Amino acid sequence: MPHIVLEYSENLPELPDFRALFDDIHQALNRIGGIKLDNCKSRTRVAEHCYIGAGEPDNAFIHLDIEFVKGRSTEVKQAIGRECLNLVKRYYQLHLSDALQITVKIDDIALDFYFKDPAGTLNYQ
Repeated sequence: MPHIVLEYSENLPELPDFRALFDDIHQALNRIGGIKLDNCKSRTRVAEHCYIGAGEPDNAFIHLDIEFVKGRSTEVKQAIGRECLNLVKRYYQLHLSDALQITVKIDDIALDFYFKDPAGTLNYQ
């Protein structure tokens, strides 16, 4: 872990280099949160059939969800959130406008309800 999911509306005209974006996010998680790079798992989801605001065709969104094991401080999670928001904005800079909303959400995963294989690979980082 962590699990990183980048969801975006289907109407964005150009997509960034996801491999580079995810590498930068993984590096930020490692640098700020002490998370091992090998534990980072990233993926995208295209949100089809979106209706945003009053339905204007240019309205678009990008939402980044990051989940990792509970235990990091509020300050660390806020620093990760700010850094990841800046990274997403940098990769989508050609699309920045009032019609594009970018959000980042950090969630904790309780170890009581998270299971992983192979055995022994689940740890705080």
